[in-house]
Amino acid sequence: MKISIAPLRTTILGGVVFLIPCVVVFALAAQAFKLMFQLAAPVSAWIPLDSVGGIALVNIITVLLLLIICFFAGLLARSALGQRTYRSLNDRLLTLFPRYAFIRSMTEGLSGDGVDQTLQPVRVTFDDHVQIAFEVERDESGLATVYLPGAPDPLSGSVVHVAAERVERLDTTYNAVVNRLRKVGVGASHLLR
Repeated sequence: MKISIAPLRTTILGGVVFLIPCVVVFALAAQAFKLMFQLAAPVSAWIPLDSVGGIALVNIITVLLLLIICFFAGLLARSALGQRTYRSLNDRLLTLFPRYAFIRSMTEGLSGDGVDQTLQPVRVTFDDHVQIAFEVERDESGLATVYLPGAPDPLSGSVVHVAAERVERLDTTYNAVVNRLRKVGVGASHLLR
């Protein structure tokens, strides 16, 4: 009887991919909480910190200040200025850290909530072959920018521009494609159907 460790490995890798953004969020929250506690320090001059109730009240004020800042940041994020800022930061992250697109696609693929993925899996038809790729964007002139990943390392590849009619979206996830590429294409034919 052969025991497969693939489900265990997949679960562990999924856990790592899930925990990385969580750790980043918690680290940022810890820093924000520390900053908010410093901002709440003037309030602590009026509230005695020698009692548990006083410390709890300062912590509650700190959390409320943090929530208020998050609320206004959310309002800013919905505004046109916030959207431009997000796109600018996103572009800079892609420039400074090219693998950011892969990390973002991986986490979006895990969510499974039907949102558009950053790197949408596609099938690109060339003159004499078909290749699995990731669509990056389309422009008004009818060209699609696609990333042609390598195998077994999907982070190594090339970017090409092809006519949009040569590109067909696949009903699969970024993670499914990457898994097939890491296996040098074994089982990838079902992705092309």
